[in-house]
Amino acid sequence: MKRETLYRFFEGKASFQEEEEVCNWTESSEKNMQEYIKERKYFDLLLIQNRKNNIPYNPSVKTYRLNNIAKYAAVIAIIIMCGIQVYQVAWSDRRTESEMNTISVPTGQRVNLLLSDGTNVWLNSGSKMKYPASFSKRKGKREITLDGEGYFEVAQNAERPFVVQTGKYDIEVLGTKFNVEAYNDISSFSAALMEGSIQISDKATPSNKTLLRPQQKADFIDGKLVVNEIDNYDVYRWRDGLLCFEHIAFNDLMKEFEKTYDIRIINQNKNMENYICSGKFRIADGIDFILHVLQKDVNFHFHRNSDNTIIYIK
Repeated sequence: MKRETLYRFFEGKASFQEEEEVCNWTESSEKNMQEYIKERKYFDLLLIQNRKNNIPYNPSVKTYRLNNIAKYAAVIAIIIMCGIQVYQVAWSDRRTESEMNTISVPTGQRVNLLLSDGTNVWLNSGSKMKYPASFSKRKGKREITLDGEGYFEVAQNAERPFVVQTGKYDIEVLGTKFNVEAYNDISSFSAALMEGSIQISDKATPSNKTLLRPQQKADFIDGKLVVNEIDNYDVYRWRDGLLCFEHIAFNDLMKEFEKTYDIRIINQNKNMENYICSGKFRIADGIDFILHVLQKDVNFHFHRNSDNTIIYIK
């Protein structure tokens, strides 16, 4: 694989064909994946140093000084695997317990973050999370704030509950696995429990609490939480790079595509508004491939505008 192609992919400037080429190349062998990771680490460390020193980025330069990079209070190693970003964060002792960090996930990408207490978090496209550099030992709770969708594997600590604060509800756990979708801009809320137990508290009425058992989900519908059994776990596999949908209206599916692929979609075909879709794809397959597959079941056409920022459905 040419280094120039990889760097265009890292910068988000690769063509659709080049993105597909990189994904197929990394998946073809373990050797290729290791080379990809090596180049990605080098690329990110070089960017960090150049930004620190106000040096314009030059992909042809292949030298960097680890001594300078070691001075940073936090070292972030970023590994992007076909659209998935994995953040491993090592914190310096100089960071205080009260210092808060904010991570924002660009549209079209996903992030994996390991918190200081060992809790593993996956954040979906367009999500934002605020969390402390180190959870305070003086506080009785480990608290983070989420605007978006996240999947949590919470480190067990019976004496210090883990709390996910969202716009409408707070979710308190001891140690468990669960998915939360709570985008503030669309007033959504949905929580699904895989293992353990979680307690959901209404922020407007704190005494109003909902306890979920494993394999249950709670959805905000018509102004209240509705609890049901989880009937499809595939919809929570976005963290695995899969895009799964079942019995979803076409227009709602297009909104999901907009979030996943960072592109605007305008449906001009009135006949498609009531069409119900089901399917399972790799996110790396790309939106064009998915739309072509959907065309086999229903009659519609699509095209992009000149700068590839809008897809028109006709």
